[in-house]
Amino acid sequence: MAFADMHIHSLYSDGSYSPEEIVRRARASGVELISVCDHNQVQGTLEAEPLARAAGLKYVQGVEIDAIHEDADIHILCYGANLADEALLNYIHRARWTLDEMSTELLRRMRRDYPQTSLEEYETFTHDTSRGGWKMLQYMQYKGITPDLKSGFPYYDRYRVTYQDAGFDSAEDIIRAIHAAGGRAVLAHPGVVFPTGRMSQFEACVERAMDLGLDGVECYYVRHSVGLTRSCVDICNRRGAMITAGSDCHGAFNHNEIGQTRTPLDKLVLNGLEI
Repeated sequence: MAFADMHIHSLYSDGSYSPEEIVRRARASGVELISVCDHNQVQGTLEAEPLARAAGLKYVQGVEIDAIHEDADIHILCYGANLADEALLNYIHRARWTLDEMSTELLRRMRRDYPQTSLEEYETFTHDTSRGGWKMLQYMQYKGITPDLKSGFPYYDRYRVTYQDAGFDSAEDIIRAIHAAGGRAVLAHPGVVFPTGRMSQFEACVERAMDLGLDGVECYYVRHSVGLTRSCVDICNRRGAMITAGSDCHGAFNHNEIGQTRTPLDKLVLNGLEI
């Protein structure tokens, strides 16, 4: 059975796998359709496509873009767009800069409590892509502040460095830019973004997000329960929207495996997206 995984991260954002390694692991896992969707980066997906096609895999160029919706950070998976489109690239590059600036701002706020750190040292610190994660997480561990990469996550909240205040573009603007570049905009992992305590509340959040002009939902996701998956599929079916699947694999950083959702290709609804 052929599987699909349309949400994989490479070492060009916060994953640990090279495009070559992603393709190799996809083939070994029986995954026939893949998309590398790095955070606000396009180099990984551009490098992966010819490698995937040479290996006999189907491929969709993708990128995961941070955006603000209802005062919260949501991730929009952009598929099939012209990634040379200047306007779309401007949004992607601005989102990348904003994301990186959050870490620089965190370090500025931490300096008083952690005098062993310095902005000058951080600027020249080398991020080891084979470990995954991002530069600030590795720097905090290097300076003895945290025992491992993921222990750095709470520091952003502790020092009040938030997505809401960072200056990301609105979801509406991102979606418009994706469409203008000929792409499709898909809501990534809604079960991670929206509250899931009450199904009615969760569904209302997804519906409001869809009303922004999104083309689909990442229904099949490693952290979605059966109930959440069914709810997302039902919403997409009612709206005639795209249905996608993703492992959100980051290699060594989160240990999700490529193709982990084991979603057959025929479970997807791609509405004419070229693969």
